[in-house]
Amino acid sequence: MIRALTPAARGAALQLLRLRPFHNVFLEHVVRSGGLGVLPGFMGYFSGESLEGILLIGSSGGTALAGVGSESCAALSEGAAQAPVQPRYIVGAEDFTTPFWQAYAPSAAPLVWERREPVYRVVRESLRVSSRRVKLVPAREQDLDEVVANSAEQYREDLRDDRFAADPHLFRERHRHDVRERRWWILRDSGRIVFQVHVGPENERVVQIGGVFTVAEERNRGLATTGVAAMARQLLERRPAVSLFCDEANRAARRVYERLGFEACSYYRSWLLDTRAR
Repeated sequence: MIRALTPAARGAALQLLRLRPFHNVFLEHVVRSGGLGVLPGFMGYFSGESLEGILLIGSSGGTALAGVGSESCAALSEGAAQAPVQPRYIVGAEDFTTPFWQAYAPSAAPLVWERREPVYRVVRESLRVSSRRVKLVPAREQDLDEVVANSAEQYREDLRDDRFAADPHLFRERHRHDVRERRWWILRDSGRIVFQVHVGPENERVVQIGGVFTVAEERNRGLATTGVAAMARQLLERRPAVSLFCDEANRAARRVYERLGFEACSYYRSWLLDTRAR
């Protein structure tokens, strides 16, 4: 049975998500932050009274899911097909999202792209840091215009998706919130941001980073390598591991992470859909 997840399901949801803490860090963070009963796109698959699948479809179609068993995949795909907001960008652990996609695809909007993404993880003992050090600082309100512009470009380059153009106000306000929460970290050179990285969700096992971006004219200077190293070193002071994921085809980014000691521990799958075509 599919039904909306309420605060009463918090314990069951966390129990399910803790089974795979490195895969489900985003959903676990949202549940822990009080998302159940607040975010309307949360639904769960129950086998009897046991919660076996979770699906979140955000207001702009961003979709994350987790669970166990083929029945969960089939049921959640039906729930997604009937949801008031249709999935636009689907992401999750490969072994669960692939059968979900196979069941949901006949109902889905036209496919823009599909890709496989290694989930990289590094621990304190494995992080390799060069003698070159940079000082990252948290972005401030006065940095917001640059952070937003760089992030919009990163989405266009990496995801081939202009999320800024889709809703400039929402995009900017989400970044403003994250700047206030000290989630965007930057490196300046000659008065402007040349590198930035986003500190995302976390649990007791891992903190996830993303939004890694070097401005085009400053690339091939090693800024991504030193910037990610600096961020990981700082975060490993409070969590046992740091994780991130990237497109399997992005060999340049993968070389950066592997050079620093990040190792692929699993795989995600992602699908971008053209919901505007419906």
